[in-house]
Amino acid sequence: MRPLSSVAVIGAACAALLLPLRPGHAWGPEAHRAIALIADKLLQQNDAPVRGKLQALLATDKDSRLTKNDIASEATWADVLRDKSPEARVATSAWHAVRLRPDSPDLAAACSGHPPLPAGYPASRGPRDNCVVDKIQQFEKELQNPDTMPGERLAALQFLLNLVGDVNDPLLAIDRGDQGGRCTAVQIDTKPPVRLATYWETTLVGEVVGRDPPAGAARILASVSPGDAPKWAAGNPDSWAQESHEVAKTVVYAFPADSAAGKSAAPAGKGEPGKGDPGKGDPGKSESESCEAALYRVGADYETKALAAVTQQLAKGGIRLAQVLRDSFK
Repeated sequence: MRPLSSVAVIGAACAALLLPLRPGHAWGPEAHRAIALIADKLLQQNDAPVRGKLQALLATDKDSRLTKNDIASEATWADVLRDKSPEARVATSAWHAVRLRPDSPDLAAACSGHPPLPAGYPASRGPRDNCVVDKIQQFEKELQNPDTMPGERLAALQFLLNLVGDVNDPLLAIDRGDQGGRCTAVQIDTKPPVRLATYWETTLVGEVVGRDPPAGAARILASVSPGDAPKWAAGNPDSWAQESHEVAKTVVYAFPADSAAGKSAAPAGKGEPGKGDPGKGDPGKSESESCEAALYRVGADYETKALAAVTQQLAKGGIRLAQVLRDSFK
């Protein structure tokens, strides 16, 4: 039985179609693939039985309309579903983020008070206002529960492969009022200005991962010290979100006081939504087209720190995903 369609995933959330969308996502497919491959490598090395159970569940995904069923491809499934279906976009967009305010990072407020699942509802069908912390916990419980229906078990795994990566994305852990970095731009020395969301999800990830995702994942994993791996695997989605928030404050948005340089006409990056198709219910403009980006001119030291932060957050994502999968399939 196929677990979900892009319509079924929204469940009873049709009324939410009238509500405004929240800012979009940051990690792109390259980041999610790398995180999944790091987790897979760790399971292959240390937890072959867990990896076998994971692969067997992914093999039940016979619908290739969204992704293939290898772990790296399935790590992008939740994003592809959201991007291809307006209904799923409305119902699941908030699940990918936890927008903590820089001056008062209140997790409960960022998670809309942690609304519980309605009685009898699977995690894949709501509520719309859950945050990434809530959804990781809900989907992990479903995988741990032997009574979860087969289709929902697959959906829970598909979402977890994506959301554990997202909770380690600093741009998804902060609310600066700039549409997740789409209304902020950076200029590194004399390079052309680029929107912060594009710089984080495309430029930096591309440099860290490279053209060969398995090789990139192996390099990232090799950069982790033996002492850091167990430390990063500990904790829970709450603490992981707080860590990502601190990285956003201390690295992503740590612009020098004299770096503000007016507004930028930096174009929307690859993969960001473009002009909408009213006939398909898409907005008339992308989020990034609806704002002028505040420009910050920074030096090469900013890029050095940003590359180190991306490498570490991808490593944390893979290590934590491996631990979530161990806990889910034990």
